[in-house]
Amino acid sequence: MAAGAACLAVAVIAMLAGKRPAQVYPVNLASGHANAVKSGVRDTLFGITAFPYDTTPEAVDRTRSIVAANGTLWAIHLDNGIPWRALLDGAPLPHSLQADWDGQTRAIPRGRPVYVGIAPLDTDRKSLAPAVGPTGRTAMPPELRDAAFDDLIVERAYLDYARLVVKQFHPRFLNIGIEAGELMSRDMTRWPAFRRLYGYVYDNLKREHPSLQIGISFGLGELRSEVEAVAARPLIAKSDYVGLSFYPYASQFDEKFGAPPYGGATPWREPLAWVRAYTDKPLAICETGYSSKGVAIPRYGLNMPGSTQQQAAYVRDLFATARGDRYAFAVWFLAVDYDRLYAKMPPGSDAMKLWLNIGLFDGDLRPKPAWAEWRAGIAAARKQGG
Repeated sequence: MAAGAACLAVAVIAMLAGKRPAQVYPVNLASGHANAVKSGVRDTLFGITAFPYDTTPEAVDRTRSIVAANGTLWAIHLDNGIPWRALLDGAPLPHSLQADWDGQTRAIPRGRPVYVGIAPLDTDRKSLAPAVGPTGRTAMPPELRDAAFDDLIVERAYLDYARLVVKQFHPRFLNIGIEAGELMSRDMTRWPAFRRLYGYVYDNLKREHPSLQIGISFGLGELRSEVEAVAARPLIAKSDYVGLSFYPYASQFDEKFGAPPYGGATPWREPLAWVRAYTDKPLAICETGYSSKGVAIPRYGLNMPGSTQQQAAYVRDLFATARGDRYAFAVWFLAVDYDRLYAKMPPGSDAMKLWLNIGLFDGDLRPKPAWAEWRAGIAAARKQGG
């Protein structure tokens, strides 16, 4: 789950606190190697999002510099709302949004493959994404209030938004539903309508851009549950890759939404082995991380593990697993811990502690042990062509 989702996502925890973790959907783990070969992926790309650790221009530039020099994929995460009014009117994007997109475009290293994730759902992963205008969030257009995901007006507007994203960033990989798979655990009754929205946008984009790789992302924890693993199959069959959002230290958080627990001294290994055996589609980790400190948020009943040693071990295994299981790409969500940004947040923002310490650098830009593992993995990927 992305950091921007914290406030709404954790608010949902209270409603789901009594939900019992599901059983893991059974798979034949021995099929993992064959599925990796069937995926057809030859080289795996790796990147870090340029999410800044502070609001200053210096922090933005420093983050982009770290990301540019230490990856083979450029990752862009657009999860702050959609300019619905402009899309419905066929008008240009709000100036502030276009300026932001232009700045992000200029930051892309020449020749670097690009992944872009966009979100038709709000950060609660069950409602339509909020509207944004010239000064930020604004009122939802009346035409879209209470509209179903598969309402033609929603489908057309979101398709136009995706078209603008493709035209602006020229991605190799497009995620047209950041963590949209989590809708299944939030409100399964709305999943069929979302599948129809996805199919409409996928079919039109694929006709216009046949080589564009299109998918959505699922929370890996929840996808492993019996009901969701079955319900996701038809959408996955239509997708070019299976995107994953995965924070293996956060099993306790995911269990609040009914996900089976991870468990074990290396809690990432079982879920990653499971998903490779679950599908022969190309896999892509659209966002991941591991906290270098324990995460305690008492008012939400959360007390999750974390250490610099575990973070380094996860980075090392991430490279090995992604390459061995032939992932299309893997994206680490934070370069630098956002202590400075967190200090500027209003009281009651403790949900943002969930991802505070997943950076490869601490809040004072000192490298953690995981940074050496990341650099070694990138060096190996470059040498081997991935």
